[in-house]
Amino acid sequence: MRKVNSLIALSLATVTLSPFVLPTTASAKTTYLPSTIRHHTWYRLTDGAQGGFHDKTRVKGNKLHLRTAAGNAQWYFTGLKRHSKTIYYGCLHYSKKSSQPVKVKIFSTKHFDIVPKHIHGLKGNYTGNEQYGATIFKR
Repeated sequence: MRKVNSLIALSLATVTLSPFVLPTTASAKTTYLPSTIRHHTWYRLTDGAQGGFHDKTRVKGNKLHLRTAAGNAQWYFTGLKRHSKTIYYGCLHYSKKSSQPVKVKIFSTKHFDIVPKHIHGLKGNYTGNEQYGATIFKR
């Protein structure tokens, strides 16, 4: 009887103390855009359906610092995940209240696009291209 009580006490102690002893499996690693994109000055262009921007944009980590004629702005990525060597998915925050899911498509070390998930006038997810819907960044 004593062995049964001690086994029950030992198993209860193991179950209640295991969250404090076992390491967590959550990863705090952040995914960044490739180093060929970061730490460079880019020029933000628009697709063929819009007027032309030619803003200087600096990418540091997952933040984009834009210098526009109207003033400075800061965009940043969250939840960035690498899908392939040239495609990343994440959420682009334009301000504290404005954000949308986007795809980052890297063409070369001197050219990448940001494509929103939903584009007015197009069916499907991430269907924009350089003619309609994408924001183009070139060096």
